[in-house]
Amino acid sequence: MDTYLKEGGKEDGVKSINMCNCPTASRWIKFANSLRLRLAMRVSNVDKTLATSEARKALENSYGVIESSDENIQISGKGYQNPLAGVAGWGETYMGATIASVLNGYEDPRISIYYNPATLAEHTEEYLGVPQGVYAKDGDPNYYQSYSFINTQTITASTPAVLLTAAETWFLRAEASLRGINPKNESAKQCYETGVQTSFSQWGAGDASLYLTSKGKPTDYINYAAGPGKDMKALITTTPNFDDAANQEEQLEKIITQKWIACWPEGMEAWAEQRRTGYPKLFKVQTNNSNGTIDTDIMIRRLPFSQDDAKKDPEQYKNLCTALGGADNGGTRLWWDTGKNNF
Repeated sequence: MDTYLKEGGKEDGVKSINMCNCPTASRWIKFANSLRLRLAMRVSNVDKTLATSEARKALENSYGVIESSDENIQISGKGYQNPLAGVAGWGETYMGATIASVLNGYEDPRISIYYNPATLAEHTEEYLGVPQGVYAKDGDPNYYQSYSFINTQTITASTPAVLLTAAETWFLRAEASLRGINPKNESAKQCYETGVQTSFSQWGAGDASLYLTSKGKPTDYINYAAGPGKDMKALITTTPNFDDAANQEEQLEKIITQKWIACWPEGMEAWAEQRRTGYPKLFKVQTNNSNGTIDTDIMIRRLPFSQDDAKKDPEQYKNLCTALGGADNGGTRLWWDTGKNNF
């Protein structure tokens, strides 16, 4: 696209391929730069030299990266239907225990935009999350249907599917600054706070100024279904306010925790960042049926290859497993998921 413009191409000459909110050539370049920055941070624990080089290419490019929510990369169009709205129609898309702990503890106004209040007796108007890996409650298989469901007014069939947001790029810039590889004169705190406000603006959650001074912490999980003795202490202790005096790891936890919140409902990117950094600290799966292939403490790391592909092309499947460097199961880390220190 850069070459296209340099050679006289028109900005609006790409209108016919505007499938992801990129109506001009320069917006496509911003998308590419933003994706490059995402990938630079993805390899930061594996190859700092490569991460530094690619982050600089993204941020020093004259077109820059996406910076405001009206530039979010999102899919929509004639005949399009949001896939999450379809999944929600199955009646199984409930708030998770970890995000309930975080949003409740932070008194985060996005909670009512993301989810509906519970309808559980004596807990109506509260936001209740379901732990991962739970079975139906004894004697009441429909018990968790009274917990907080995805807000179907926020996610409808016509809602664009957001793939990459301006809020995310601000958090990427914050991390790049924290790692000392952001060529721009901007601090991790500046980018972090802009990221939070950009997410608030994206969802119509108002001004984030007071929120950014908050020292509120995630709440413990009260297990109303299992009863006494099955509650879980909050694993996350980081707060919304950014502390310049904190160490790098503490600051990274803040950045990634807020990025994880802002990624909603794009769960794949949130999962990738949680695996890469270890943040946020998720409640453990209640029941692990992996026959020992997945460590409950670190949870699932990847999805296995398709067994259909393994049968159709066993030689290629063998090569893939060799490249993977481990067994083809959910417990094997991907190459950028090092499980080592972030700094």
